[in-house]
Amino acid sequence: MGARALFGRRVIYTDVAEINAGNIIDVLQKALFVHLQNSADIDYLYRYYRGDQPVLHREKEVRPEICNKVVENRANEIVSFKVGYLMGEPVQYVSRSDDKMVADKITTLNGYCLSEDKAAKDKELADWFHICGTAYRMVLPDSVFEKGSDEAPFEIYTLDPRFAFVVYSTALGNPAMMGVKYVTDENGNLIFSCYTRDHYYEVENTWAIIRSEPQILG
Repeated sequence: MGARALFGRRVIYTDVAEINAGNIIDVLQKALFVHLQNSADIDYLYRYYRGDQPVLHREKEVRPEICNKVVENRANEIVSFKVGYLMGEPVQYVSRSDDKMVADKITTLNGYCLSEDKAAKDKELADWFHICGTAYRMVLPDSVFEKGSDEAPFEIYTLDPRFAFVVYSTALGNPAMMGVKYVTDENGNLIFSCYTRDHYYEVENTWAIIRSEPQILG
């Protein structure tokens, strides 16, 4: 593993005005081409942060019998310092309104976040964006299995950016058009979960829609 020149992750764009069942396969395939380049860079940076650095793969040509390889992991040190500085105290929501009803709702929201251990999820998010320059959070309503398990009516997840991405519009303001995360099932198929503004699609291996349903999460 040699040194690499990295200049940030590539933003994924689409020209379509709306993503629907008729064009999602084409949009997904084009987006995946860019994402896989980002994913390779992210994996390199993550391994570098974990200590897999070029010095370990360097060959000593003079007196090779004396070869002491030590990683002085400045990358890990920088990430730890920056995340500790940014997330040293839990991030909480505050109200800029004098309305007591609004303030009470903010207090309730902070209680929900505490029950979801949002501070730990914030730390995971900060780790990722300091390591590789991008990070993704997913918030979903409680499933039928999770209802009543804690105070909050939602679940917070920090996604691995090697297996998640967002597609943006080329239109003015570059609004987000689609959020995607994917996994490999036990048969080796890639299953893509794709969220547009008002629809959810599940795509197998970038060529077949196996599930399609409306969603109200936005």
